[in-house]
Amino acid sequence: MVSKKNGLFITVIGILSFLFSATYISSCTRPLEEFPYSCAGITCYNGGKCDSAKCICPVGYEGANCSKVTIEKFYGNWNVTSTNIGSDSIKNKGKKTVYNVRLRNTATLTTFFIENFANNSSYNTVLCKMDENNTNNFSIDTLSTLTMFYHNYRILRGFGRIHDNDSITAEVCVRSLNSTVNWQRDTFLLKMKRM
Repeated sequence: MVSKKNGLFITVIGILSFLFSATYISSCTRPLEEFPYSCAGITCYNGGKCDSAKCICPVGYEGANCSKVTIEKFYGNWNVTSTNIGSDSIKNKGKKTVYNVRLRNTATLTTFFIENFANNSSYNTVLCKMDENNTNNFSIDTLSTLTMFYHNYRILRGFGRIHDNDSITAEVCVRSLNSTVNWQRDTFLLKMKRM
């Protein structure tokens, strides 16, 4: 004969077993789309990998499904206002120049060229490299243009950033021969707006 206590215990165990199996079965048969971190139905392009319901893009690509080439946001014609913010020559400090440049593609997904750099049509292959950790930042290569060397003009360092409002700011330090044939350093702040 089963006591009331044992009967209650068996009933409770039975109910718990039923609830557990119902939960287990329903969770295993729910469609994957109902899980918030599922990669079901998500396609990542250009070598992107899905993780936690979003595409993780390789360097050089961005967007929800890695279909956008990151560097393309830099391409196009830009209006430049260049301000000399540091110079060996007192008369050059604070001097402003306005000119246009064109940013264009190279053979890689992480670099681009500046054409008409420093308002000189001979400086058309100034190489810039995108920062792989922050794709809105870039650095200017200091060895990219032989023409500059022939003109005794050298980029010592340079870096910049593209902003969400379609503008670029950059700082460039150069060394050049001045009119008295002395080497001079100048640092320019470039503010660029898309044309």
